[in-house]
Amino acid sequence: MVMDNGLVQVTLSSPGGDITGIQYNGIHNVLETKNREGNRGYWDVVWNVPGNHIAYDRLKGTDFNVIMEDEDQVELSFKKTWNFTNGNSSAPLNVDKRYIMRRGSSGVYLYAILERLEGWPDMDMDQIRIVFKLQNDKYINIILSRQRIMPTPRDRLNAQRLAYPEAVLLTNPTNTRLRGEVDDKYQYSCENKDNRVHGWISENPPVGFWMITPSDEFRAGGPLKQDLTSHVGPTTLSMFTSTHYSGKDLNTKYRNGQPWKKVLGPVFVYLNSISSLEDPTTLWEDAKDQMSIEVNSWPYDFPQSEDFPSSNRRGNVSGQLLVDDKYISDRPMWASYAYVGLAAPGGVGSWQREAKGYQFWVQADEEGRFFIENIRAGHYNLYAWVPGIVGDCRYDAIIYIQPGCDVKLGVLVYEPPRNGPTLWEIGIPDRTAAEFFVPDTYPTLMNKLFGNQSTHKFRQYGLWERYSDLYPKHDLTYTVGISNYHQDWFFAQIPRNMGNHTYQATTWQIKFEIENVTPITGNYTLQLALASASASELQVRFNDRRANRPHFTTRLIGRDNAIARHGIYGLYWFYSINVPSHLLRNGNNTIFLTQSRSKSPFGGIMYDYIRLEGPPDTGLISLE
Repeated sequence: MVMDNGLVQVTLSSPGGDITGIQYNGIHNVLETKNREGNRGYWDVVWNVPGNHIAYDRLKGTDFNVIMEDEDQVELSFKKTWNFTNGNSSAPLNVDKRYIMRRGSSGVYLYAILERLEGWPDMDMDQIRIVFKLQNDKYINIILSRQRIMPTPRDRLNAQRLAYPEAVLLTNPTNTRLRGEVDDKYQYSCENKDNRVHGWISENPPVGFWMITPSDEFRAGGPLKQDLTSHVGPTTLSMFTSTHYSGKDLNTKYRNGQPWKKVLGPVFVYLNSISSLEDPTTLWEDAKDQMSIEVNSWPYDFPQSEDFPSSNRRGNVSGQLLVDDKYISDRPMWASYAYVGLAAPGGVGSWQREAKGYQFWVQADEEGRFFIENIRAGHYNLYAWVPGIVGDCRYDAIIYIQPGCDVKLGVLVYEPPRNGPTLWEIGIPDRTAAEFFVPDTYPTLMNKLFGNQSTHKFRQYGLWERYSDLYPKHDLTYTVGISNYHQDWFFAQIPRNMGNHTYQATTWQIKFEIENVTPITGNYTLQLALASASASELQVRFNDRRANRPHFTTRLIGRDNAIARHGIYGLYWFYSINVPSHLLRNGNNTIFLTQSRSKSPFGGIMYDYIRLEGPPDTGLISLE
C-alpha cells in the first residue's frame, strides 16, 4: 500500500499497517532496508498478564480500509480486533492504526485508537510507542535541544559493556573523536513538556527525519514525565506510555474488566532537506519552525475518527492561582509560573502516576493566571504545583468539561504545607535535585555532549560511584549556617561501594542549633520533599543515631531508577514529619538521615527540599 503526495512516498504493509518504506529527496528508502519489513516503522506495546512474563505485541492489523481519499488528503486504517479465542497470544486490545497524508505536507501523520471492552482480561501495559529505524550508514546526528554526532550500531557492538546493557564505552568507534566516550540511550531522555521535536540528520544527502509531537494530552505521567527520544540504531521513538523514570508506581494496570479507550496522537513524521552547501543545522531550525506550525494547529481538524474531537468539541478552563503562606507573606501571593493542569480525578499529586486518561497542562503567568484550552470532554480534577513552593495543589471539586464550555474558576488559593516559621532550609522546592552538588564524572567515562559546565552534567555516566570517592569512610555532614548546599550536599544519597559488589547503607547528618526548646513550646515540623526514590527507605532520627526504631521512616519506596538512567529527578514524594519538642535540645542538634537499603548501587534517593519549622506559637518571623 503506497501513499504519495509528490513530496514523500510512504509504503505500508497490508493489512498489518507497518511502514516499510519512506522515499524522499532521491533516497529510495530512509528506513533501514537491511531490516525485515516489519522492523522498520511500527507500533508496539509491552504488556503482560498479571504474574506472567512481559510480552511484546506489534499491533499488526488484520483489516485494511481507506477511510477517505480526495485530492487533498488520504487517511488509511489498519485494524485488529481481539476476542477471547486469542487468549494470551496478543494483548487484549482493539487497535485502529491511522495514517494521514496531506497535499503539500512533507511527511505523514500517525495516530491510533486503542480500546478494551468491559469484562476483558486483566493486563499490565507498561509501554506504548512508535518506532522508526533509519539507515545506519546515512543518519549520524541526533538533535534535541542538544546536538551530537552519534556512534553506529557496530561501534556499540565492539564497545566495552558497562554496569548495565544500555551503557557502553566506545573503544574503537568509526568516528575516532568518539573514542573513550560513553553512549547510553537514557542520556538523550527528555521531559514531556520539552519534547516537541527530535530526530536525525544525514549528511549525504543532507536530509532530516523528525518526530513532531504537537500536544502532550495523550502522554502518560504529565508534563514532567521523562522518556526516551532517539538512540543509536539510528532509532527515533514516539513514547506514549512507559515506566521509565517512574517504575510501576505509574498506574499501568487494567483490572476488573474495566473498559478503556484512548486516542494516541496524531504525531507528525516530518522530512526536510537542503543543498550540500548549506549548514546542516538549518534542518534543525526548519524542523523547529514546522513544530511551531503543528503546535499552533492543534487540535487538528482533519483526522476522520469520531474519537478525535476537533476544537469545537472541546472546552476551556481559566482562573488565577494564589499561594497563602502566612510565614512568607501576610497576604496571598501570586502563584507565579505555576504548572496548572487537568487530569483524571484522584488524590493530591496523583497526576504524575496517571497513564490511562488525558492530561492538559499550562504554565501560569507571573500573576498566577492560567488558561487551559482545547480540553476533551470528561471529568477532571485541577492540579498544580508552584516553583519555589513545596507540595502539590489540588482543587477538590470535580470539573466537568462539555463541548464548547468555558469554565471560569475565578481565584483559587493554595495553602502549602506549613505548621510554623522556617528555622532553616536546604535546597529549592522545584521537584528536582539540580541545585545540589553534581560531581564531575571520571575522565575515562565522559560523554563530551554533557561537559562539566553543562546544565545536563547530571546525565554523565557513573556519577553514583563518585559518592564513595568523595566520602570513602565517613558520610556527608551538613552544618546549617556554614555549609552550602550547592557544594556540600551530594545530589543523591546512595549506598557506599565497599568492593566485591557489596554496598553499605549511608547516614547523612544535618547539624544545627536551636534556642529555647522546652516541653511547652510545642512541636516542630520537618518538611521533607524527595525528587526521586528507587528501592529505598529513608529513616529519620533526631539526636540519636542508634535509636532502634527511627522516629520516622518512609518504608520501602520508589522504582523510578532515575539515578542509573541519568535523571535529576523521578517521581515526587512529600512527607510532613511531626517532631515532638522533647526530641530536640537547647543548643546543638543533629538529624540523621539513613538510606537503609543497600542491595544495589542504583538504589537511593534524591532530595528536593528540606525545611525545619518551629512551633506555630513562636510567631510569624523566621528564625533563620
